[in-house]
Order: sequence, then C-alpha cells, then structure tokens
Amino acid sequence: MSSTNTDVREEGTFRFPELATYVTIKLDPVKSVEVLEDVETTASAHHAVRKVYVGYIARREGLKRFQYGDWEDDEDQEHTNYLVHLLRSGLPKSSSEEFIEKDMCTPVFPNTDHPSREPIIPSSPFPAGWTHCYHGSFETVTLRVSRKYAKNTRRIKLPLMTRAKHIAAIYEDKARRAELMQVRQGVSLAPLANVQGRAASPASSDAQKSVTTSIQSVSSQGSTNRAASLNEDDASRPVPPPIASLSYDLTSVSTLADPQDLLAEIKFIERDARARAAPRKARAKEEMARAIEEAKKLDDATFSHSFKRNPISPTHDNVPCQAEPNAVPQNVPSSTNSPNRVSIAFSDND
Repeated sequence: MSSTNTDVREEGTFRFPELATYVTIKLDPVKSVEVLEDVETTASAHHAVRKVYVGYIARREGLKRFQYGDWEDDEDQEHTNYLVHLLRSGLPKSSSEEFIEKDMCTPVFPNTDHPSREPIIPSSPFPAGWTHCYHGSFETVTLRVSRKYAKNTRRIKLPLMTRAKHIAAIYEDKARRAELMQVRQGVSLAPLANVQGRAASPASSDAQKSVTTSIQSVSSQGSTNRAASLNEDDASRPVPPPIASLSYDLTSVSTLADPQDLLAEIKFIERDARARAAPRKARAKEEMARAIEEAKKLDDATFSHSFKRNPISPTHDNVPCQAEPNAVPQNVPSSTNSPNRVSIAFSDND
C-alpha cells in the first residue's frame, strides 16, 4: 500500500484509514510522548515492547473526545484520532473486577463458536493463519494516526449492516455489564423502577444517583482503553492517545497478537508519563521561583543604581516659586494709592 503524508492528494488515493476497514497496528512510543517534551519519558519509550495488532476502524474521534482525559492539542495538525475495535484469537478472559465475562464478544466468520451469537462476516476472508477470531466488546483503543491518503487496495471491510450488528452486540454486553455491577453493589433495578414518578426519599434518591453514575461510568468505558482499572484516578494529568502506524496489508501478520498486550503497552507509556509528571512539575516550579528571584534582584539593583545617579529634585508643584527682587505683589496696595497712608500724611502737617 502506497501512501503520502503531503497535503497534495494523488489520483486514485483516498483518506487513510477508511472507516470500517481492518488494519494492522504498531505503536510508536517515542512519537507518542514527544508532545510531553520530557527527555526521561522519551528515553523510557525507546524500551517499550512493540508488537503488531489487528483491528477495524470504528469511527473518527473529535479533538476533545479523548479517553485519557480532557487532553487538547489544537496545534497537532498532523494526526487524526480513531477508535479501533481490536481483533483477537480465542475468547477473551473473564474478569470479575472489570465485570467482564468470556462470552462478551462477537465471533468473526468462519469462526462460529459462541453460545448465542452468529458471526459477523467481513467483505473478504482473513489470512489462513488466523483462527478462532473474535472482537471483545470492551477491547477498544483510541489511536492518533498520521493524516494521509492511500490506495484502497487489498483492504478488508465490514459491510454497513454487519457493523450495525456488531454495535448492537456491544450494547447488549454493556447492559449485562451494568447489571453485574449493580448486583455487586447490592442494588436492584426493580426498586428503582417502583419509585420512578413519585417523590423519592433522600436515601432512595442517593441510591438511584449511585446506580446512574455506575451505569454512565460503564457505558463511557466501552469506548475507552481498558488497560487502566475502573477506579483509576481521572484527576491525574491527561496523556494524549498514542501514535500508531497502520496498514491495510493484513498478510504481513502471521498470527494475531493478544489485544491485552497492546493495552499493556499503552498502559506502560501512560503510567511512565504520569510517574514523571510530578517531578517534572516540581522542577518547573523551582525553576520558575529561581527566575522570579533573579528578576527581582535585577530590578532592585537597577532601581538602586538609577536612584544614586539621578537624585530626586524638588518639583515646581512642591516648592513655592521665589519672587524676583524688584517684583511687586499684585495683591499688595502701593503707598500712593492707599487711603490710610494719605490720611496719616495730612495729620503730620498740622
């Protein structure tokens, strides 16, 4: 598959990757953490283990819909964010902590092994070495992908109705997962249904809010990276989605890698970046304090030097003007015009 990163679109090429197409995935840990501008984090990313994974492009994500928090990078004009449903070989592992059961997945033809679901059928068969293929309902990841165009040759897609079938299965599993969480919390939907439309007591209101929050939490995590636990602190510094290289050439992958390994790679990058965030912030704070102190010293020295060279002179407003020796104040009457002085002169002549 030939592709170009330039803004000029070559004839016969289309936006890459196309929605609903299967692609190979390989993380680029170094480029993923470049935006953090941290030398230690970048050096650590060089040691990350990288495998090749497979999944299909579910949708194009907006700049403000990141699974890692409210991360925004309006200056990144080179990448687009995509939600990817990962492909696995064999049933996913169950997890009581994550409220996930083995059958929360969808088989992919020619695999038909599932207790209740028919397989989804791609536009073309997968490579011969791929056996017992499934899409785990909660094995999804958001990736940053270079913006480019490519020829749509040798690509395998999910037809529109097949995609709708898969999405419906995912929503079924989300509902089951929410029920499992409610059972764990000792809360039943039946009492909540009975109090709907009536004035609820503070206790029942709090319980309803708790269940609603739990359901919303589970639903939102269906399109997020499951590498972190459900109780992960969302208040920590957000990390951007990882950058990955994609390709339509599925024949380059002989066997499917476990999607959990990809989630572990992402978790490694995220955890390392978060671990270094606090020391990096502390160092930046110390450097800022030193810079402020140096600037203050410089200002004090400059002001003191200027004061010694240019002592403050009396101003016109603060010191009254001295009258000229021969000047006569306008408000003082002269001796020739004063009636009192004339009267005194006549009295002396008598």
